[in-house]
Amino acid sequence: MKRGPISTGTATILAVTIAAVMMTAVTAVLLSPGETAGITVPGRSAASPVEAVAGYNGTLVIRVAADAGNLTECRVYLTDPRGVLHNVNTAVFANRTPGDGRPAYIFYLPIEDPAASGYWITDEPDLVFTDAHHSGIRPFSPGGDWRVVVYDQAQRKNRVDRVVPISGPSSPA
Repeated sequence: MKRGPISTGTATILAVTIAAVMMTAVTAVLLSPGETAGITVPGRSAASPVEAVAGYNGTLVIRVAADAGNLTECRVYLTDPRGVLHNVNTAVFANRTPGDGRPAYIFYLPIEDPAASGYWITDEPDLVFTDAHHSGIRPFSPGGDWRVVVYDQAQRKNRVDRVVPISGPSSPA
């Protein structure tokens, strides 16, 4: 039986297979147990930097963990379950030091300013858990999976890109 050179297709398949095996081996050696490769795909996890919590009168708000970065240098975006993108305006940031362990909250409070989206972020709990400064926050609408993106403008990367399930009304308030 005479043997000749292998085909280009066979060589390609062998090269891809060898590369995949080598990448798997290198990744297994370099990562500690329980560590991930740092791939940021929108999703849900127990260690998520964002979650829905009850705010004033039981209305759900989104809590952003303090370790999400310096939120004063970030842009925050929400995508509702229908796929509509909403800018999040800054209400109040009382603490400008990001490492103090103080979370921020995203809430919905429509106002008459057409330039404002009605979605706000703050680290001041009184704006979220009381009606001391307004008549009360409103529910996110519609209910479903809301995507939260925190984009760090200084480092030009997403700090947070997660989906948060929020049960709420099916039509705007």
